[in-house]
Amino acid sequence: MKRRFLPTLLAVLAAPILLAQGKNMGQAGQYYKQNTKFKLVPGQKRAQGGDIKYSAAPGGKIEVVQGEYAILQPDVTVEYQDVKMHADKATVNLRTKDVTAEGHVIIDQGPTRLTGSQVVYNLDTKTGTFFNATGSMDPALYFTGEKLEKLSETTYRLTNGVFTSCDIDNPSWSFHVMQMDLTIDDYAYLKNFTFRAHRLPIFWAPRLVWPTKHDRARGFLMPRILLSEFPGRAHPAQNSLGNRLELGYFIPIGNSMDTTVYADLNTRGYNGLGVNFRYRPTPNVKLGDLNAWAIHDSLTKREQWRYDYKHSQENLPGGFRGVVDVEDFSDLEFFRRYERDQRFHTLSQVYSSAYLTKNTNLYSLNLLSDRRDIILGHLDPKDLLSPITKQRYEQLPTAQFRLYPKRLANTPFYLALESSTSHLVTQGLSFGADANYGRADLFPTLSMQIRTPAWFSIRPQISARETYYTSRLSDASVANPALKPAAVDDSISRSYVQGQVEVVGPSFSRVFDESIGGFSRFKHVIEPRFRYLYTSDVQDQKVLRFDTVDSPFLPIGESIEYSLTNRLIGKATGPNASSREVMSFSLSQTATISKPQTTTPASTLADRKLSSLVASLHVNPYQSITLDTTTTIGNLSHKIDQTSISGNLIGTGSSQDKYLSFTWFASFQHPVDNTPTAFTTSSSSQIRINTGSSLLHERIRADIQLNFDAKQGTFLEQRYLIGANASCYGLAFEYRRYLVYDPIQRPASSFGIAVSLKNVGTIATH
Repeated sequence: MKRRFLPTLLAVLAAPILLAQGKNMGQAGQYYKQNTKFKLVPGQKRAQGGDIKYSAAPGGKIEVVQGEYAILQPDVTVEYQDVKMHADKATVNLRTKDVTAEGHVIIDQGPTRLTGSQVVYNLDTKTGTFFNATGSMDPALYFTGEKLEKLSETTYRLTNGVFTSCDIDNPSWSFHVMQMDLTIDDYAYLKNFTFRAHRLPIFWAPRLVWPTKHDRARGFLMPRILLSEFPGRAHPAQNSLGNRLELGYFIPIGNSMDTTVYADLNTRGYNGLGVNFRYRPTPNVKLGDLNAWAIHDSLTKREQWRYDYKHSQENLPGGFRGVVDVEDFSDLEFFRRYERDQRFHTLSQVYSSAYLTKNTNLYSLNLLSDRRDIILGHLDPKDLLSPITKQRYEQLPTAQFRLYPKRLANTPFYLALESSTSHLVTQGLSFGADANYGRADLFPTLSMQIRTPAWFSIRPQISARETYYTSRLSDASVANPALKPAAVDDSISRSYVQGQVEVVGPSFSRVFDESIGGFSRFKHVIEPRFRYLYTSDVQDQKVLRFDTVDSPFLPIGESIEYSLTNRLIGKATGPNASSREVMSFSLSQTATISKPQTTTPASTLADRKLSSLVASLHVNPYQSITLDTTTTIGNLSHKIDQTSISGNLIGTGSSQDKYLSFTWFASFQHPVDNTPTAFTTSSSSQIRINTGSSLLHERIRADIQLNFDAKQGTFLEQRYLIGANASCYGLAFEYRRYLVYDPIQRPASSFGIAVSLKNVGTIATH
């Protein structure tokens, strides 16, 4: 009990980090934004010199002594440059410009107002001492104290004081200090500091340094304490990773760079260091961000590491744009257990790339290197000490050139081209060959634009593809597919030709002058489409498979794709109103003329010539309402194979803070011919719902995100957020429950609480 109490107490008392750094809240994220910290703004500097203007209430007393002193009472007003003073009584030294004021003293200078029961103030230097002081500074920061000393234009000292952004007489939250030395655009040094919610002390520190800079400031970030999520496991590798304290120190480097150094202190020895380095040296550098971590793994007695680096730059020599986005892990399974980042739990592959690209109206040129690691996990899923297995695909590098369709002289012909040369590497493939080879690909297309009426178009096209490989599959691998494939250094070429004719129309339309909803008229369009496609035989049994260049999604032989689309277009009411598509419905299918579709096993389609029938419906009666549904009906089962429905409802006007979106997608398996009827249930069925709204005149905000597996009857993820706003603070709570694999599937939960203080910022537990 004692061991658990201490970290829990520290978690409550320690100042936590800013909310939602790198957190993805989806559509709800826009309603839970952070507030930035306050900035103290000094008044405008005025030229020295000028006359002192003073007055008293009608019937009051103004006494001038030897032209050097003016004694005024009651209801005194003194004005000098941008300073205006009110008091019950004041003595003004006209030579030194010192003022001694008593009784309800108020001094206004720009956005700053200072008050006190007694004040000694110099009008020239704008400095002085206020007793029983109160004041306000832009933006809406209020304070009170036993004594306030304004030591210079930008320096203050507050003794036994309170400051807040709430009602100063009864603040919902406040900072209490024994003494505070504050310099605008620098730092505030606080002694004997207490943060209170109403009258309840929440946090105390003997010393605290708070930045008041308009720009970034060097210093420690608010620490974070994390309690273990994995208590009570039987396997030592699955036992608690301990409780840890995360510390950060921020270092600005000039105006364009900064770095943050992190340290993790762990009760079980999983200590680590991290660094975040950011830079924007020129306007052409749109992004520069490096994150790196090293953690001591107490279980395996080795160092675990991860890093990610992002860089994006425009206007490079030759008109190129450069992008680098790399990420890697020593052991992804370790960081799935160690980190709280839910992205790691759903990450199935790690992708890194670096490329230079140049785009013009005629062509695009890309120089690309990338690496894709498909994580298979530990060799023994029940033993986290077993080796990591993964499949790797690399392009080192690839040059891609694409020519956009270009008209040939004054002819109706257009030429387009796709080409690439690549150095490819594959490793660890369980279903393919490990190889290190080169590939060159050339894919030109010649199309013809034929003049036709607006309601009819025809477009013939012919393409040819030639691909050269420096390596191929071995003869033994081709002869016996059951063996693990092997590559041999023997070059081969593969080529095929594809021709197609696309026909759109004849289209039919009719206009209806009917006023329905916000529309004044409608146009109904019926548009048939046909595409005849011929592809020559491709002898590619010995080709190494890397991407769609090697395995193009093309039917072999002759086929016809046909579809029928109905569109309803509405013209909105009003003189300058525009037209938009209100609804569309389409049916599409492919018929094979010579051979079955290659996407389905030939043994089950020996006498089948038709693909599945696809029906799509899109409804958009208003800008705030959309509904989309797609259904695939199998040509063998004559039943629904796949279906999906999604809808969005977004509030407008006074209800624009409300939204509702849902998606249901499912796939079904059916018996084929005389096969057993075991596959009559849905193979998958998932429902996703996101909704949110403001309540009680926008004082409370609630959002819900759900992902439900209808087949298993299990929630894959639940997320509930609720927030409340008051005049000077906001509260937000989050509960999230989701499934993780570590290495067995189990539910995990996380809680979050955030407090936003007006003009100060947001602090939260995660």
